[in-house]
This record gives sequence, C-alpha cells and structure tokens, in this order.
Amino acid sequence: MTPIVVGILGAVTAAFVVAYLLIDLFFGRTPMQRRLAALKTFTVHREQVRIPLLRRTLTAAGKYVLRYPAVARFAERDTGLLDRIGGVLKPAEWMAIRLAAAASLGVLGLVLTRSALVTMIGLALGFFGANGALLAWIKRRERTFADELPGALSLMISSLRSGFTLHQSVEAAVRDDEGPVAVELRRALAETRISGDFEDALERIGERMNSSEMVWLVMALRLQKEVGGSLVDVMQTTSDTMRERAYLQRHVRALSGEGRVSAYVLTAMPIVSAAAIYFTEPDYLKPLVTEGAGMIMLGVAVAGVVLGALWLRVVVRVEV
Repeated sequence: MTPIVVGILGAVTAAFVVAYLLIDLFFGRTPMQRRLAALKTFTVHREQVRIPLLRRTLTAAGKYVLRYPAVARFAERDTGLLDRIGGVLKPAEWMAIRLAAAASLGVLGLVLTRSALVTMIGLALGFFGANGALLAWIKRRERTFADELPGALSLMISSLRSGFTLHQSVEAAVRDDEGPVAVELRRALAETRISGDFEDALERIGERMNSSEMVWLVMALRLQKEVGGSLVDVMQTTSDTMRERAYLQRHVRALSGEGRVSAYVLTAMPIVSAAAIYFTEPDYLKPLVTEGAGMIMLGVAVAGVVLGALWLRVVVRVEV
C-alpha cells in the first residue's frame, strides 16, 4: 500500500470522526439531554468516597459466607458480641475472619512441623482464638468508654447550664467525636428519634458496655424526672462520683501492675520454653506424646499451668 493511499485513508477517517462528533454535538441529543449536559457544567462535583480495600474485601467475604445457610446461622451466634463493638462488623464478615485465621494458623503449622496434630491445633486456635481477640477488643473498648464518659458528662453539663435541653446537650457533646462514648450516645439518640424513651436507650448502652456508671446515670435521670430538682446538679454529682471512682481504679491498677506482669511471665514461661525445645530438639519432647507416662505428665503440666494462671488472675484482680 503506497503512502498516498495511506494518507487518503487517514484523512477520510479523521474527517469522518470529526463530522460524527460535530453532528452528535449539535443534532445527536434531544433538548432534554442538551439541557442536562448544560446543567452538569454548573454542578458542583462531589468527590466520591473511596472505600478501603480491607472493607471491600470483608464485604465480599461476608457475601460469600451468606451463600451457605448453615454457616450463616452459626455466624449469627456472634451478633451479641459484635453489637458490643459498635456494629463495625457483620456476623458473616466476622465468620470470614475466623475462617481465615483458622486457615492461616493451620497452614503455618503444617509448613513448620508437617504434623497433622499441630495442623489441627492451629485450625482450632485460629477459629476459637479469634473470639478471644474479639473479647479483648470488647474489654478495651469498655475501659475506653469508662474513661471518656466523665468528660462527655462535663460537656453535657456545660451545655445544660447554657440553656440546652438534655437531647441538645448530648448532641453537642458527641458531634465531633468518634470515640465509643460518642458512638453509643449517637446510637441512643437515633433510637429515641425512632421510638422509645431516652433513659431506656441509655440503659441499653450500660448493658452493652457493661458500665455500672451508665446504670447510675440512668438511675439519677429517672429519679430526677420523678422527684424533680436540678438536672445539672444531679449530673454534676454523678460525674464527680465517676471521676473519683476512675481515679481509684487507675491507682489500684498501677499498684497491681507488678503482680499482673508476673502472672503473664509465669504463665508464658512454660509455653515458650516448650516451644523453644520443640524447635531446637524435637526428639527431646517426643516421649510426652508417644508414651503413656509422658502423656500423663503432659496432662498434669497443662492442668497445672491453667490452674496457676487462673489463680494468679484472681489474686491480681482487684474490684473497685
């Protein structure tokens, strides 16, 4: 093909494209389409919120779990626990996380030891240990809630003194906060707007967060509603009591810190020592799983570690 023919074909193609664009621009749209196109020119373009990759992965994994009704029903058992972390995870998504943790530890045990027993132990630890991590997350959230509640009450008291109503003071206190107190109080306000009493919603917060302070606050609000009196004074007295109790808890926790660290070290020492011996001299521990006397010794040792850990937990735990 000569260059002249190529040039002619290119020119014809370019002319066709230009003509098509011009015809489509002036005659290819209906009046309504042209009006909408003009309006888009003057419309403020909002940036689309990009969903994080982890969130998209969890959503996809949760949809996959829902394909199996039996697994989905089993996942619903964790609804109460997931509700205590603010509802950031759905039961199906949490089940996907548990299965992924079980598979990861199972594969890791198989690769490191080539043992079916260790693989099964890894699967069990991953699946059931995930709920242990969830409980630790819940405990940490409860402590954070207890620490932040007196500060939120102080903000509410300041708003009440400025003339706000109780609902308005709660909204002002949690408007720009993302902590557990703000999340739970916003949820209580949403429940109240739908239907129900505000005190009942606060009582449900106390049940979810295992917070005796919130129970006291609800009791004080109900007494004030029935008996009368200054709401500011009632909430100020409740806030002061919470602060004193929180100070005493921190003081006791600091004094018992050495005992708690000792409990952790003594509990972990036999486990870490056994793991180190297994990876350095595997034959040294074989009699514990191959001979009857060794199995008895291993069972007694495990029972002793568990009982010792429970006893140390009771000793160093001080209720305030």
